[in-house]
Amino acid sequence: MQLTVVQLGGVLVLGGLFVLLRRFMLRRAYFSAWTTAWIALAGALSAIVVRYDVLPGSVREADLSVRVVYYVYLLAKLAMLAWLVDGTRLYAVGRRGFVSWYTWAAGAAYSTLAVVVAGDQAGVVLWQVPLAVAAFTYCAWRLLSLPRPRRSPGTSASGMAFVYLAALWMVYALVFGLESAAPESVPSLATFIIDINPLLDLAGSIALGYGMILMLMEDAKREVDDAQSALRAAHDDLRRAALHDPLTGVMNRSAFTEGLGLDMARASFGTVVLLDLDNLKQVNDEFGHAGGDILLRTCADALRAALRSSDRVYRWGGDEFLLVLPSARAVDVQHRFERVIAEAPPLSPDNGVSTVRLAASIGASDFASYDDLRAAINRADTLMYRQKHERKRAAVAAGLALARPEPADSRA
Repeated sequence: MQLTVVQLGGVLVLGGLFVLLRRFMLRRAYFSAWTTAWIALAGALSAIVVRYDVLPGSVREADLSVRVVYYVYLLAKLAMLAWLVDGTRLYAVGRRGFVSWYTWAAGAAYSTLAVVVAGDQAGVVLWQVPLAVAAFTYCAWRLLSLPRPRRSPGTSASGMAFVYLAALWMVYALVFGLESAAPESVPSLATFIIDINPLLDLAGSIALGYGMILMLMEDAKREVDDAQSALRAAHDDLRRAALHDPLTGVMNRSAFTEGLGLDMARASFGTVVLLDLDNLKQVNDEFGHAGGDILLRTCADALRAALRSSDRVYRWGGDEFLLVLPSARAVDVQHRFERVIAEAPPLSPDNGVSTVRLAASIGASDFASYDDLRAAINRADTLMYRQKHERKRAAVAAGLALARPEPADSRA
């Protein structure tokens, strides 16, 4: 029975590994069931070791102590089969409940009957055969018939290990049947299989155990991949929130600093336009910040509508917008965007009582390459403020308030 001790040692190593892994995979109910199955198998093998290495050699098969050992052995083996089936059902279809009080009652009754009827260990093994073959075949079918998207190296390895165990127990039915029926005339091959059956069982256990662990690792990897996908999505949302102005929806200054949307500008000459709303403070004072928000959104919408697919608009500051226009010239775009602002439809911050038109100062400057982009923005900024000061002087000279809100009934 030295080989049984070796088998027990191998199963204890597997069971210990499963117990350690279960601590980190508490949400995997199928893995918990399989862990219990390995513990039950270790208990069954321990009973056989007690039978041949602890009890005196003079104890006969018919003695009560031997019958009790066989009872514990068989009941533990049936528990192992039940937990294997339960774990496989949980993995394959999410159903549990195979192991319950009536399972234990049926197992106890079956074990009692087998021990009473069987005359020796070979007879006890034969009583296991139909249940073992049925359980291993069921588990193999469940894993190997999974839908294609759920198939994996782990399910295939575990399924094939179950196939091996089912076939092995069919062989046991033959060889142990021969031994039980005619002990004196058992063929040498059958005797050899009986002698090394602990090693054959251990080989199947190792293959099955590693297949199950591979399934667990695959599940854990899928969970990590899902978490990483969700994290990437959250990161993208946060990045978008960090790089876009929530009020107008256009990119902000941080986006420009990170180079977002500037791929075309890197590969071409172009023009930058700085635009500053002239009447944001006045609208805020007269209509509140809600009115100012409407003015900013209207300006952003008007600018977006006038851009090409390669152009970019950024909210540069409180009431400033930056336009980056690759392959364009300042002489062409300056008047175009002045016209865009002048032709923008009036807005009504107070629900129709009065209207306000967009009023903005604009500065445009060319850049020869991406390296010149910052300098071009500074030049456009200078030109924009120069235009703003000239318009203020003109308005003061005319004695008019710049872009003063008009009564609704005075609209043309």
